Amino acid sequence: MSKDGDRSLLYRAATATFDEDDPAKAIGAILVLARELTGSTRAALYELDEAEAGFSPRVADGAAVSDLGRLSLSTEHPVLREALTRHRAAASDGRRGSLGLPLAPGTVACAPCLTSGKTVGLLFVAADAGTAYTGETLQALEVLGSRAGVVLASARQSAAQSYLLHKLTLLYQATHAITGTRDRQEAIRQTAAHLLRATSADLCEFHVFTEGNGLTTRFRQQLGKGAHPSLVSLITERGPDYPIHRQVLHELKPATVSLVPPLGSGRDQELLQAEGFQSATIFPLAARNQALGIVRLLYNQPGRRISEQELELAQAIINVGAVGVQDAIHLETADARATQLQTLAEIGREMTSTLDLEVALENAMRHAQRLLQAEACVLFLLDEQGEELVIKASGGTQPRIRGVAIRLEEGIAGWVARNRQPLIVNDVRSNPLYHSSIDGQTGLLTTSVLCVPLETRGEVLGVIEAINHPHGAFTESDQQVLLSVASWAGIAVDNANLFRRVAEERSRLETTLVETADAVVLTDRMGKTILVNKAAGQAFRINPELATGRPAQEIFHGHPLGDLLTRDDVSLPTTMEISTPTERILYVTISEVTDIGRVAVMQDITALKQIDRMRSQLLGTAAHDLKNPLNAIRLGADLLHDAQLTEQQRKALTMMQRATDSMTNLITGLLETIRVESTANIALEPVQINDLIRHSIEDLRLLAEKRRQTIVYNPPEESLLIMGDPGRLNSVMSNLLSNAVKFTPPGGHIQVDARWDDEEVVVSVTDDGPGIPPDEMPRVFEHLFRGRVAILDPNNPVEGTGLGLALAKTVIEQHGGRIWVNSIEGKGSTFYFALPREPTPKTGSLRKE
Repeated sequence: MSKDGDRSLLYRAATATFDEDDPAKAIGAILVLARELTGSTRAALYELDEAEAGFSPRVADGAAVSDLGRLSLSTEHPVLREALTRHRAAASDGRRGSLGLPLAPGTVACAPCLTSGKTVGLLFVAADAGTAYTGETLQALEVLGSRAGVVLASARQSAAQSYLLHKLTLLYQATHAITGTRDRQEAIRQTAAHLLRATSADLCEFHVFTEGNGLTTRFRQQLGKGAHPSLVSLITERGPDYPIHRQVLHELKPATVSLVPPLGSGRDQELLQAEGFQSATIFPLAARNQALGIVRLLYNQPGRRISEQELELAQAIINVGAVGVQDAIHLETADARATQLQTLAEIGREMTSTLDLEVALENAMRHAQRLLQAEACVLFLLDEQGEELVIKASGGTQPRIRGVAIRLEEGIAGWVARNRQPLIVNDVRSNPLYHSSIDGQTGLLTTSVLCVPLETRGEVLGVIEAINHPHGAFTESDQQVLLSVASWAGIAVDNANLFRRVAEERSRLETTLVETADAVVLTDRMGKTILVNKAAGQAFRINPELATGRPAQEIFHGHPLGDLLTRDDVSLPTTMEISTPTERILYVTISEVTDIGRVAVMQDITALKQIDRMRSQLLGTAAHDLKNPLNAIRLGADLLHDAQLTEQQRKALTMMQRATDSMTNLITGLLETIRVESTANIALEPVQINDLIRHSIEDLRLLAEKRRQTIVYNPPEESLLIMGDPGRLNSVMSNLLSNAVKFTPPGGHIQVDARWDDEEVVVSVTDDGPGIPPDEMPRVFEHLFRGRVAILDPNNPVEGTGLGLALAKTVIEQHGGRIWVNSIEGKGSTFYFALPREPTPKTGSLRKE
């Protein structure tokens, strides 16, 4: 392959465009391009599976994913080791066989999929035995591997972001629904409903110890007439006493029993099988380290069990449910304290409806202080080192107390945090845990203290202290109230941490968008600007900070980008070329972003357009300047034709005339190619496909009859009318038929067919010529490409310039169609082109082939 061809490989690998909004489609396109550029018959992409410490097959082209095995990170195959350790493409050869590699047997090449210096996948291609991959081919494979790595990383980040948002939404909905009821059964029902939504469990079972009759409630979803499934509950006798239940209640941690794969003790598995289930995950229904009951998620189908992500989300919902159930129990058993419990519900709503942790905790301490009528309530949180308790919020008659810190080994608060147990001290002077030095920092004269731990998911976050009861002594009832406040505070801290991680992820995403080299503009659903990154600001001479929050129509006044980002009649996604005030040419893609608005991603193609324009000008000038001397040569040869010449001179003259004609045809073809490719818009008018085919056949019939060839076309009875440029479409049809006549041997057969549906018309031209070798198939539509068959006889080559099929491809694509070829070497070829029956598709989706 020539150096130009090598550069062409790398250029195509580096500049080919993929639909990055659809990772699956982008990866599929990368595999197809990898096969094409490397001349391979098979390709596959493996993705890093960190949990399994290896790579798993994700997509394959030319092979079935089910036939591909996993790859271990500890593999010793030299090809894989070179790709993983040296971060470059490698291929099997005589020294390094393909045994043990995906897509074997044959020659297998592998390139790492890198992003930020980390291998997130492996790109494999394979060809039949005897094929060798060149260094340039491996370089192109490396480029495609890196681009696949970017797509994989983007897909992972998008999936993680989507799941995190889903988790937050579901957790918020669960918290809102559970805290919105005072009825214990409704709290259980809401918890079960959200558990079944958050997991793939078939049944959810609750057993609350305070149910004196020992009954158990099971819930399942049932499809009804509405859009959402309804929840069906069933009261049953309590099930068998599993050994695992006692372990869960003792450790206050969830556990799973499964038949396939086997998990849990033999006795637990026997009881599970006797109940008719395949898997069960048992959770403690606990609040403030007090077990209220157990919750079981049950699975009917073999092999199905809870995932790690579902386990985490389910535990969070159950934590909320446990608090809701306990609060409901308090309401049912303590009507006299209705006001206190209403305030607890208000605390819960405030804490779960705001992302400002400081405000939520301050409000909680203020409410708690009023509930208990204490002099003050203060909230301590552990510092990042876990060595000190620091006051973060307070409520009471004293000014806000902040910044006071005590060591974890000191005082009543330290003891409660270490032991995870509430403590009532109604005479601090007689208790050795009391440290009077703390009063000097808070400005309080402490006489009595109620202190409870602040926990979430089994982790101590801090403590809450109520200081100085108005009647001198705190009670168990006061302790329960403060424990409820602590539970909501724990949930608020947990939610705040979760929202903080989301904010950090969003910040990283915004930083990526701002710093990316492509120009990016993001708007909301009302057409107001959310983001204009640096590249977009430079391209349009806009201050990104001043543009934020303003309507896109105002920012891009008089520019088509403003309409694309705001108008409802724009079909998305869409692409087009636009110019900027700085006279740059951008290729813009406008897409819909779910629940946000629209995003415009723009790539600067000014240099590419200049190169294309220079190429057209150079070719046009060269072709035009060559025509004059060729015409003079042809005129001189024609004048010599009637002169007295020897036989040798006559042969030389004929050779001169033939060469002149060939050069003239080539120049004419080049000029036509430049003319067609430089015309972006074409004039559409009704074109009858049957007439188009018949006229082309009639134009070539004499030539076919001279070669004793038969051209067969059975026109359909239906009128096949499309919108197109009749002159250009006629050139495509004539080119395909002319090629069939030239390459079909004398006495051969040529078949023309037309088939159609509601969307498109497909025309095919089939010959029984020599066919096209497989290695030449990807290049048949390239400019100036002529196959080996065309020059098989150097003394009598098949006439042609190598421009006809390239020109045909350009014309068909200008009409929104596609062109392709199927061929079997030695048996013939079939060329197809498909044209839409309407210039604008009926839907916004891709037309099915």
